[in-house]
Amino acid sequence: MKTINIILADTQFLIREGLKSLLETQQGVTIVAECIEKSDLFLQLRNLQVDIVILDHTHQENFAVSDISLLQIINPDVKILIIADIHEKQIVQQVVGYGVNGFLTKTCDSAEILDAIHCLMQNEKMYCHKVVDILLGFPATESNNCEPAILSDREIEVIRLIANGYTTKEIAEALYRSFHTISTHRKNIMKKLHIKSTSELLVYAMNTGLIQPDTSLQASRN
Repeated sequence: MKTINIILADTQFLIREGLKSLLETQQGVTIVAECIEKSDLFLQLRNLQVDIVILDHTHQENFAVSDISLLQIINPDVKILIIADIHEKQIVQQVVGYGVNGFLTKTCDSAEILDAIHCLMQNEKMYCHKVVDILLGFPATESNNCEPAILSDREIEVIRLIANGYTTKEIAEALYRSFHTISTHRKNIMKKLHIKSTSELLVYAMNTGLIQPDTSLQASRN
């Protein structure tokens, strides 16, 4: 079993200790560094073998949103998991637009954090539903359980094609899959994201940067 090497990048001592306490109990997970400043994070990322960086970007003097792209330049293979308290749609869109692999809030429980780590290692993206709701413009919920939305690479590909106007039949042909398989993907996507219409899916695709706004005009074909 491959060891998952993680860097914790958070200015708050108690948050780092809590995450470390949780993750160090997991077989196959190693905390290789803890960072409270971006310069140290960049240095550790260059010198260590790292699979995932868990980052809170909300303390701008230490870790800024723009630092996400620098992490990807230093190590293009590293997965970035944001765990932060964010309620402003514009900032969430900006963070997601940088291509982070996962985005949770600090109200997510330990099971959700562990799920996110394992999903990222399988090249899946994971946003908790509070983040998805913000992206879709829904009112924030009071629930402490974020009920994560885990999207596989295939589901993300299907979302892009739907948003670009492809019908279920056309998607099946393009991906060399059966009509039934693509229909199942669509149903699973809607269920995971708690959305009921193609228009809501378009909003999600635009807000997460899966498509550009002008491409969504074609979606009426679907």
